[in-house]
Amino acid sequence: MDRLLRGINVDHTLRVVTTVATTLVREGCSRHGLRGVEAVALGRALTAGCLMATLTKSDDERVRIVLESAGPIGRLLVDAFGSGDVRGCLERRLEHPVDAADGAQRVPLGDWVGRSGRLVVTRDMGLEQQYQGVVEVRTGEIDRDLERYLQDSEQLPSALACEVLLDGKGEVVAAAGVLCQSFPFAPDSLIAPVREIVHGEGFAALLRHERTVHDLMGFALGGDDFEALSEHPVRFQCNCGPERVFAVLSTLGADDIEALAHEPGETDVRCSYCGTSYFVGAHELLEFAQRLRQHRS
Repeated sequence: MDRLLRGINVDHTLRVVTTVATTLVREGCSRHGLRGVEAVALGRALTAGCLMATLTKSDDERVRIVLESAGPIGRLLVDAFGSGDVRGCLERRLEHPVDAADGAQRVPLGDWVGRSGRLVVTRDMGLEQQYQGVVEVRTGEIDRDLERYLQDSEQLPSALACEVLLDGKGEVVAAAGVLCQSFPFAPDSLIAPVREIVHGEGFAALLRHERTVHDLMGFALGGDDFEALSEHPVRFQCNCGPERVFAVLSTLGADDIEALAHEPGETDVRCSYCGTSYFVGAHELLEFAQRLRQHRS
């Protein structure tokens, strides 16, 4: 089972979060039919979402990540909850799948994600007002740009690294991530050694063998001891359903919904986040259109 571990170093100067997310990344990629560089892109984003959602204070709070870039992949969406549930998708697919070499090395994404654009992170804490930060996309490596977001927009000295390894067929064989932060106004020299470790070639090589979240935390801290604080599962999970389907349909208006009802076959409403299709029959559409008119009259 995929896990996420929160911990702190023995000096209580660094907060560390690690996750093994192989199964959830496989699930997300399988739902959307992704392989190669597309699988790496979504996998890094999903893993980063799991890590960044730990900055929330309750299971119901969530982090939404939107990366809009100039590369062929274009727009990427992630929705992560403090509970460990995460979902995500690529809004635009590559015209032809691009292979990525398997092996103990990091797959570069800049040419496919793009090195310009914007990265929007929204924190929904269940309050009337949400917190939103925006930074420019510079590397297209997703985790590196999110690391800069944490430093520039949230003023938290951070080291963030997410790795996805593939086999010879472009399928996911391992996914994991590390987020380390020092406290506000701490000198950068405190986080720099961790950043050097997790950004190095050793992280991808480490994942060629099965690792636990405790292994990853020890690796990030250079072998130093740490205090494990809490651990919980993470999973690819979407909160779509029939109610949300009709919420989407309601944006069309009663006349358009009736027009759909008179088209041949059932209406297919597909969730962008998880790929699940919901089929709505003509009778249901006509009833829903009537309810909309009564509600608005």
